[in-house]
Amino acid sequence: MKKLFLSMAFVLVAGGAFAQMDAVKNATKAGNKGDFATAESLIQQALNNPETANLADTWYAAGQIQQKKGAKQLENQIKRQGFDEAAMYDAALQMTKYFLKADQLPDQKGKMNAFTSKMASAIMADRGNLVNGGVSAYRSNEEAGYAKALDFFGTYVDLANAPMFKNQAAVVNDTLVPTIAYYATLVANEAKNYAAVEKYATIAQGDKENGATAAQLLVEALKKQEKTDQMLNVLKEALNKYPTNQGLFANMIDYYSSQEKYDEALAFADQQIAKDPNNYFFYYVKGFVYSLTKDYDNAIEQYKNCISKKEDYAEAYHDLGNLFEIKAQEFSETASANPNDPKFEEDAKTLRGFYEQARPYYEKARQLAPDNVSLWKQGLGRVYYNLQMEKEYEEVMQAY
Repeated sequence: MKKLFLSMAFVLVAGGAFAQMDAVKNATKAGNKGDFATAESLIQQALNNPETANLADTWYAAGQIQQKKGAKQLENQIKRQGFDEAAMYDAALQMTKYFLKADQLPDQKGKMNAFTSKMASAIMADRGNLVNGGVSAYRSNEEAGYAKALDFFGTYVDLANAPMFKNQAAVVNDTLVPTIAYYATLVANEAKNYAAVEKYATIAQGDKENGATAAQLLVEALKKQEKTDQMLNVLKEALNKYPTNQGLFANMIDYYSSQEKYDEALAFADQQIAKDPNNYFFYYVKGFVYSLTKDYDNAIEQYKNCISKKEDYAEAYHDLGNLFEIKAQEFSETASANPNDPKFEEDAKTLRGFYEQARPYYEKARQLAPDNVSLWKQGLGRVYYNLQMEKEYEEVMQAY
């Protein structure tokens, strides 16, 4: 009786599996006829059913349906008959995912990789549409579009490490991978998917044109996640690779400053200047660090060094004007305000001197960046006011 019961149970289980395999076969038949709605509905049932969800045959069939769906859209494009570009790209993405999944599972007979060669060839033929689909999704400029673009770009990059392509030099050694990884990093950053930024930015640093930007995005992603130690290690490695990159340099200085490690920040700035003594930005940042420590004279010296390397750097002129204005404000706190005091005239002269020194720098900032009023309007207005230049004051305060 016990044997009979077990035999009946086996028949029931096997019967369920065979029924689901019939669903797979029917889905394939519907796909062959171009009835993709029916095909997708049937195959989805099989993908979700525990009897068939772990069989390569099921995922292979699902991929074939998407392969035929994409081919139909390509045919429509050639014939100019209701071509749906987005549907073709989506079919390429889904086909690739299904085939990658199929390659990880045994078939009905318990064998592995029964369809690998066919699946690899299909993916290779349609791989370009993963990039095209990513670009198309990105152009939507919407958060959902960024996530979708990441799916496309990320899948393309991931193929280089897929087991089915381990002997395919065209995929493993694809020189486009670092570039597409950079695209994946960009859209991951837009989607605020910082885990994906970490994953793809590392690969993207192999891209000659965008590697430094990828490193910077990685640093910022780690910073937003408060992974401070990891961020610092990445920064150091990135700066060894891109020693003159301003964004990375600024991030390093920002880290030291936020920790109030000003001596380390200045030492780091000196290291960078030694590597590239003509880089104006390094002097600018060194001046900024000095200004944080209220060592205004050294800050002024470094800002002047900056503009000696780049005479049209408006930000440095603004900061120079601002430093002389700060010196004026600090001096005014101890200056005599009593006209009868013997020191009154001397202090007034000294105070005016600070504003006179600030004036040409603010004016130069205005000349260089007339539309960027934040660099000169308020500061220049205060200078004119304190120098009693009423006409100039009225004019500058009415600007923009």
